[in-house]
Amino acid sequence: MAKLKAEVTHAHHQEHGSSVRDKLFTNVDALAGLGSAFAPLSNLATKVPGARTVLEKAVGIAPDRTLPSFQRTTLQDWFDERGPQVPADEAERRALLFPDTYTNYSHPEVGKAAVRVLEAAGVHVQLANRTDSGRPAHSKGFLDQSRATARDNVNALVPAVEEGWDVVLVEPSDAVMFQSDYLDLLSGKDVETLAANAYGVCEYLDTFRLDEAADWDVPPETLTYHGHCHQKATKKDHHAVGVLRRAGYEVDPLDSGCCGMAGSFGYETEHFSMSKAIGSILFDQIGASRGDTVVAPGASCRTQLDDWDESDGEPPHPVEKLDAALA
Repeated sequence: MAKLKAEVTHAHHQEHGSSVRDKLFTNVDALAGLGSAFAPLSNLATKVPGARTVLEKAVGIAPDRTLPSFQRTTLQDWFDERGPQVPADEAERRALLFPDTYTNYSHPEVGKAAVRVLEAAGVHVQLANRTDSGRPAHSKGFLDQSRATARDNVNALVPAVEEGWDVVLVEPSDAVMFQSDYLDLLSGKDVETLAANAYGVCEYLDTFRLDEAADWDVPPETLTYHGHCHQKATKKDHHAVGVLRRAGYEVDPLDSGCCGMAGSFGYETEHFSMSKAIGSILFDQIGASRGDTVVAPGASCRTQLDDWDESDGEPPHPVEKLDAALA
């Protein structure tokens, strides 16, 4: 379905051209890098009276949707200063953590949690030197651009994979991009090698049972888990629940569909009401669940949940709950 959507949107661009908003979302990695470089001024700019009205009229971004904020110190900055804590010669495995756009520039605390949990599981961690998976361009139908990004990532990461490194991704949509969509965009041994050695962070911990090497001290807390659509489609949504349960959490996984955010869809003015209406089904399920805290691996899902319940802030990624439970 995602492949068909990308191809249909690509054909539409070819025939009718593309909007400023589509180009904006497609180049969100460069924009996020700019926003981070000038934070906190870039964050204040969207709070100036009238700024959201201008943004809606100029680009079509819903004025009631929470926008990502940017951090001056990125995940890459933090890791460059800190460095790896598990020596490579003592490690169970070696992993390149992919610092995706959202994690690197807006929520580095999620990436920090992933680093600490992987290290607690005996993994030697380094950061990949790339931040754009090509997902935004792919989702918006700019297939030539997403293909070029995919090729750059393959060329950058496959040499390390051939030396025994795994590639680990925090954001589910990026993980599926590496594991599946790249195989549609490119052909050859190298892309197959990368796809076979790319993992979502909870999938990675679960597949190799790495979490069993960590010491957990879990509080008496039940987690309500909302999975990501891309993970559900590729039958990889069970990994986070498995790891959280082995760590000691009670987990109530929701039998839910899309949260309604669907990447950039929920930001768009003409789709905002529909996005919230779709999300109301999930919100009702959360209200009826037995969990104390909602967790969700998807960045866009967490934005939707944050807008639904503004009192608690953005829900944590599952890896943040694992990080909090490290003894």
